[in-house]
Amino acid sequence: MSDCFIIMPISTPDFLVPTYANDKDYFQHVLECLFIPAVKKVGLNPIPPIAKGADIIHAGIIQNLEKADIVLCDMSSLNANVFFELGIRTAIGKPVCVVKDEATPTVPFDMTVVNYLTYASALPPWTLDKEVEKLAAHLKSSLDLSAGENLL
Repeated sequence: MSDCFIIMPISTPDFLVPTYANDKDYFQHVLECLFIPAVKKVGLNPIPPIAKGADIIHAGIIQNLEKADIVLCDMSSLNANVFFELGIRTAIGKPVCVVKDEATPTVPFDMTVVNYLTYASALPPWTLDKEVEKLAAHLKSSLDLSAGENLL
């Protein structure tokens, strides 16, 4: 089974908590309810951006960026660490699938040409299945069109 490493904000910045319905664990919920189900739906093994135990965080991230068959990158909240990791993945030249939520109004000008999917930040239960389907289709398309190379 191919691996999909997920790079995304880990926590919700305090100044954005009101934007995300006062949910301090918003990005953890996106990971669990949207990203992991969509990755599995495509038949990929999701590798979440979570270090365990005494892991050296940066070493594990670099290893996952190098080895994963595809990376799912969430630009939501314009997190600097996410863009740093995206830069590393781009330099490696391997496939990336880019997404953001609709609460993130703009993306950096050089990312506006990238084919990214915008997902609903509210993720109400009655739309979740549809959002998972849309993300799974975008992820599959990104993987299929890349032929193992980064298209950014």
